[in-house]
Amino acid sequence: MRCDEGTRATSGARRVRRLGLVSELSCLAALVLLTAGGCQRGQTDEPVGAAPPSAIPNPGAAQAPGASSGAVNGANERVSGAAGAPSGEPSCPGGRSPVRGECPAWCPEGMVFIPATGEAGFQMGRGAPGSDDQAHQVVLSEPFCMDQTEVTVRAYRACVEAGKCSEPQLRDINANYRSEYDRADHPVNMVNWTQATEYCNSVGKHLPTEAQWEYAASRGDGRKFPWGNDPEPSCDSGHADFTPNGSPQTNPAGDVGCHGGGTSPVKAHPNGKVSWPAGDLYDMGGNVWEWTSDCYLPYPSGTVMDPAPKHHPNLKDSCYVYSLRGGGWNRSVTALRTYGRAASKITYRVPALGFRCASRLQ
Repeated sequence: MRCDEGTRATSGARRVRRLGLVSELSCLAALVLLTAGGCQRGQTDEPVGAAPPSAIPNPGAAQAPGASSGAVNGANERVSGAAGAPSGEPSCPGGRSPVRGECPAWCPEGMVFIPATGEAGFQMGRGAPGSDDQAHQVVLSEPFCMDQTEVTVRAYRACVEAGKCSEPQLRDINANYRSEYDRADHPVNMVNWTQATEYCNSVGKHLPTEAQWEYAASRGDGRKFPWGNDPEPSCDSGHADFTPNGSPQTNPAGDVGCHGGGTSPVKAHPNGKVSWPAGDLYDMGGNVWEWTSDCYLPYPSGTVMDPAPKHHPNLKDSCYVYSLRGGGWNRSVTALRTYGRAASKITYRVPALGFRCASRLQ
């Protein structure tokens, strides 16, 4: 019986009006049953972004560094697949129950639901028309999931041991994968674009596009840093691991950064997180630069939907350099800006470069 309908009395009694006492009691009883069945509402954090979320996310459990998937971080997007499920039996991924015959879309544990931008999109680029960094609007038509943290040594080592990934380069003293270091919760570094792509693919994910990365880091509201426009970070503020005045050209990977040479454990700078209703993203500014899936090109003009350039127009079916985002421990505050860009060859492997993964909703 629906709560917005009258209740039939037995033995032909008259119908009680919609707002009558019996209806109110029926609604109360239904609410009690729903509560007992474990129905939960999503988190009610007020979004900061310019575009309204396309769904109201339900936050998942926070992930310990390097943890594998298991729990869920969901949203009220619906996907088909549960219409034929027996009543009352969970049949959706992650043990979730169908809602009106459909499975709620969800993000695996350790990932955060990022909504679509809406028709207005968000601005990428800060330059004048015709410049490589010209301002333009970008629309992301589909929601996606983004890793909370950069991929850790722990997670990458599991992929190597499973025979699905190749070892990072180990020659540099700041290579986190070296066996003499206890850096399981640090971001894996010294991996090139191909290795980063292979890891993400091995766990059913992909490298984020530049647009996905910037939207996730900025909430689409034009903020300077992942945490907002203020404060300017310092090594004492707990926002990021970086080098305030930049590293010297003579020794760019030397004893610099907020904690000396090398990376920090993921989530070590919680003041620098960017918060979405479904969860927090860490180290989107600093620690290591992050590979994206995009070929580095000058920005287009006008409005672009779901950009994902794979080839350079002057190179047949090839890309010379790929886009990097986020800045690293040996770079200045300028690199921490959400709209800052860099680029590297596909073979580049350095101590201040790592990655995180994104995925479609599951």
